[in-house]
Amino acid sequence: MKLRQYPPVPERNSISSTDQKITAVVSTRDYLLRLTSTKETPRIPLEVRREARTLLRHYPLPAEMKSVMKNFYDKEKTTQG
Repeated sequence: MKLRQYPPVPERNSISSTDQKITAVVSTRDYLLRLTSTKETPRIPLEVRREARTLLRHYPLPAEMKSVMKNFYDKEKTTQG
């Protein structure tokens, strides 16, 4: 199955903290998991469930994601000054 191609999101100045960004990514994983559950979301179309499963296939676990993103944003902070 081919995933939909979405237009790129325009760049903007971020007012979110590092923790808010990490929480957003982890919450996205939880949202995708809920989309795949027929008990939690019984009226979601099959195609949406398939796409959510496809996206989750290589999505990192929350613990992995938090450490990776924390390291990334810490390095970004030091390079920006």
